[in-house]
Amino acid sequence: MEKIDFVVTYLDSRDKEWKADRAKYSGKSLDETLNDESRFRNMDNFHYWFRAVEKYAPWVNKIHLVTYGHVPDWLNVEHPKINIVNHKDFIEDKYLPTFNSNVIELNMDRIDGISEKFVNFNDDIFLNNEVQPNDFFNKGLPVLQAMHTPILPSESFNVVLFNNILALNNINCSKKSLFQWKNFSIKNGIFAVAANLLMLPILLYMKKFVGYRPDHLAQPYTKTIYKEVKNMASESINQAYSSKFRSKESISIWFILDYIRATGQFHPHNSFKFGGLFPMGKNTDYQQILNSKKKIVCFNDGIDIDFELEKDRLNETLEKKYFKKSEFEK
Repeated sequence: MEKIDFVVTYLDSRDKEWKADRAKYSGKSLDETLNDESRFRNMDNFHYWFRAVEKYAPWVNKIHLVTYGHVPDWLNVEHPKINIVNHKDFIEDKYLPTFNSNVIELNMDRIDGISEKFVNFNDDIFLNNEVQPNDFFNKGLPVLQAMHTPILPSESFNVVLFNNILALNNINCSKKSLFQWKNFSIKNGIFAVAANLLMLPILLYMKKFVGYRPDHLAQPYTKTIYKEVKNMASESINQAYSSKFRSKESISIWFILDYIRATGQFHPHNSFKFGGLFPMGKNTDYQQILNSKKKIVCFNDGIDIDFELEKDRLNETLEKKYFKKSEFEK
């Protein structure tokens, strides 16, 4: 079986050194919308992420845990599948320290020993049912849904997605095509195919990409595709590297996913069935979500919730499902 690695970013926002560094580099120009506290605070449930991986993806080759320097005290760092990766191990010194997840993720292909095929996770994205390698890579290609969706720069987050599409349109690449036949594969799901058909007149008129629906799920990549993107969009990539915090002036990691879709280097699937993004809040039924057939679920933190209450509610539910201690723990 071909090797597939998982990469997951970890942050302990209580780390005094990290907090001091963050305060040192924060400035008045910082975009609070893109860098609010919900992007940094701890959910205290990272051990469940590992329990889920052990239960539902025992075939994973390596797990690269990417960190500013801190490591969970419960983690068994001697486990043969665990590789602790400090930012300084794969990001150039001139861009460090960084508090921008896009800088970290856009450099993941530089992690020493990472496999050609790897899947990028955030620590709020959990495996929820059994997955197989072909859920992430099929016939050597990343498994993704392609659904054209106009991106309007109506808020800071959307501005970054808009930047991704601008950068995609600026790439001079013979592989790009507005009309990939895979966009109309029923494997994308009926809703996505219908959306792509409805978008055809707009694409014909614009003769440019207008956006893809982003999936806030685990993301499959290859080092080869990373290399392609970096060769053709070096200016946009380097601009992103220079931002110590998330900025609406630069691109995000989802730019690479847009490129994969635009060049047809993917195997279509229905991400609506595969996984889901669920905002945390008093109306969210965590038990129902974890009992669903979704293979991957993301519990999205937000600023307009009673964080401590919702964190406790979620973690109590995770404990019921992932009560068995994993070999990744001491």
